[in-house]
Amino acid sequence: MIDPISKGIDDFGNSLLQALNNVQGIFGKELSVAKPIKDNVLQLIGNTPLIRLNRIGSEYSGVQFYLKAEFLNPTGSAKDRTAIAMVLDAEKRGKLKKGMPIILSGAGSSSVSFTWIGKVKGYPVYCLVPLTTPPERVQLLRSYGAEVTVTNESDIVKLTELAEEKAKKMGGYLPDELENPANPNFHFKTTGPEIWRDLQGKVGAVISAPGSGGAITGIGRYLKSQDRRVKVIIAGKQNSAFMEYGKTDNPKERERIRLPAVYDPKLIDHYFHVTKDEALHLQADLYEKEGIFAGLTTGTVITGALRFSETLSESEKNERNPFNIVILSPDRD
Repeated sequence: MIDPISKGIDDFGNSLLQALNNVQGIFGKELSVAKPIKDNVLQLIGNTPLIRLNRIGSEYSGVQFYLKAEFLNPTGSAKDRTAIAMVLDAEKRGKLKKGMPIILSGAGSSSVSFTWIGKVKGYPVYCLVPLTTPPERVQLLRSYGAEVTVTNESDIVKLTELAEEKAKKMGGYLPDELENPANPNFHFKTTGPEIWRDLQGKVGAVISAPGSGGAITGIGRYLKSQDRRVKVIIAGKQNSAFMEYGKTDNPKERERIRLPAVYDPKLIDHYFHVTKDEALHLQADLYEKEGIFAGLTTGTVITGALRFSETLSESEKNERNPFNIVILSPDRD
């Protein structure tokens, strides 16, 4: 005779596995929660956790802050998502074929991510960096497998032109995360749904510091498609193009400001300017109070999140059902 309790447990387990498989079927391997064994290291990109902040922001009743820990991607930054999105898209479109080199400009997190993915997938990577690049950064790129050329250029536009020339000469692929829609689309397909899933749809706001603007665009577009009340917020330096745009409502002034093509300003509800000192203070607080070591940009975003929480009305804050604010923590640097 079958034990009814055991049968109930088995039925529950089967139902749970079916639900997990349904999630995997809808979103694909990028959002797999039912497959702990990975086919390759690239499947470690994404599915970063939300970490509840217990001390930072505790003075704001009815509000809960969560850190989206993008620094837990394999190379330590959200740019792993951007890079894999663009490489897969280029392969699909025939712009990147077996044996072709990837040509990069700059020594930032994007270059590290593209270099690592190039190594894993078998593409040679050539990286042109400014003369002012710290030696340890050059060494980091080389350790990931890039052939690094330290140029005499310090101007980013001229450096990009040099990379374009090299790509033409070598018949290589030159990524452009500021223009490529694969950048925000990947965040729409992965990062946004991860946040929605992990908070079971209880998302009040999401806040980021823009690099290319692709992450906040993709995430914001997804979250607003699920609930148009979700607030999408940017925190950044005063002199950035994004903050300049957010400071004015004048259409003519906004027209003259050059923003990356991947960025959709129509999604943004609030802009918060944060000074370097403020960012440093919150970066230190994050380690002291929460034991989390993240980059200076995370300090910027947390500062913006705290400021935004001060604008919430009493009706929006609720101890039983808190207003959840998701803070994108992009990297360790």
